[in-house]
Amino acid sequence: MLGEYQIEREIGRGGMGTVYAAQHPTIGKRVAIKVLELAFSCDPALVRRFLDEARAVNKIGHPNIIDVFSFGQLPDGRQYFVMEFLEGETMAAWLGRGRPDAQEARRLLLQVCEALEAAHREGIIHRDLKPENLWIARPKHGEPYMKVLDFGIAKLVADQEAVNVTKTGMAMGTPQFMSPEQCIGRGVDHRTDIYALGVILFRVYSGRLPFEAESVAELITAQLTQLPPKPSEFAALSAPLENLILSCLDKKPENRPASAAELGLRLKEVAQVGGSVTAVHAPVHHVGKAKAETRKGFSVEEEDNGGAARARRRNLLLAAAATVVAAGALVAWLALRGSSPATSPTPVTSPAVLPAPVAPAAAAAVPPPAVVQPPATPPAAVPAPPPNQPATVAKRLLSRSTPAAARPAENVPVPNPVPAEPARKKATRAARQGLIEENPF
Repeated sequence: MLGEYQIEREIGRGGMGTVYAAQHPTIGKRVAIKVLELAFSCDPALVRRFLDEARAVNKIGHPNIIDVFSFGQLPDGRQYFVMEFLEGETMAAWLGRGRPDAQEARRLLLQVCEALEAAHREGIIHRDLKPENLWIARPKHGEPYMKVLDFGIAKLVADQEAVNVTKTGMAMGTPQFMSPEQCIGRGVDHRTDIYALGVILFRVYSGRLPFEAESVAELITAQLTQLPPKPSEFAALSAPLENLILSCLDKKPENRPASAAELGLRLKEVAQVGGSVTAVHAPVHHVGKAKAETRKGFSVEEEDNGGAARARRRNLLLAAAATVVAAGALVAWLALRGSSPATSPTPVTSPAVLPAPVAPAAAAAVPPPAVVQPPATPPAAVPAPPPNQPATVAKRLLSRSTPAAARPAENVPVPNPVPAEPARKKATRAARQGLIEENPF
């Protein structure tokens, strides 16, 4: 027993202590208990840091930060505190299984930004942010969510009475995630957590850390003197996302995002991709394919634009065809007007069919030539246009569109009509009305 809880098993061990799974024997509530090692419990400075961790997380009170709700001391002098128990795994274990889903990675990283912003507003700097201290809780109900753990070396910069025991000149943290100012033991602020989160972003989206070495000294030297490589050298990702990651890893704190909230807003904009991080982690020689996958959200819009373009082209073709038809009808009508018997003299083909002289008195009674209706059966000298010709269709269109008052008069007697040839076979009504003609256009 540890206090009122029954210890079940060990679930993790760190540099300062061990974490156990425990359960309340009466109500069955499960908890996690962190116990400080006995050697450290004899050091007042380390005990102070241990207490600062419990104090820090309770001061923040954010849902994405582990909740500590009890504190005590064992009979042998070891200090402990009780935390909420969470089913799940660390981000380090999650990344170790392979490439994560892009949408889930983006959602969880945004929760880390929210938790850090809440801590920084309370004047608390984590200073040891890394995948091992980010817990992905997987509850029985609902979707997974992030919990920030281990504020063991957090610095409460706002509370002068609770200044961390780490003195200027002492470098504490994990070298792969330490900012340059942290590596040399300078005073740090919230931007050192921004740097560490930039290293985590580099790891998530490129599959590796920006600086890797076999010794701590080499790592610290790289953090101080070397520019980080571009994530696109190891994986395909968008330029805005790469620029955001590199801005977090800037050697100068003033060039990094001003706050965790700003980092979250920018990450929300540049990390909006579809599919999984598999496309982001594609080899460099598949950059074109990866970009095509990340633009999946634009493919529907492009297809819609293409359909609209096709519709516009179809409408233009129909309009052009209608214009051609109208122009052809106009040309045919003009040609008909030019060859009409009412405006042109009747061609003479033989002396036998010459008209007789017209008397002056009779000629005065003749109506103007413009209103003379040609005979039903055309003279031999004026052959009827063959069927299926534009002129025939133009005549029909003209007869339909011309007002009745403007049409030629019917049944007007013509003096001394020209002798007509013997009547040909009478055309059918369907032929006269053009019902059996094909549209020439």
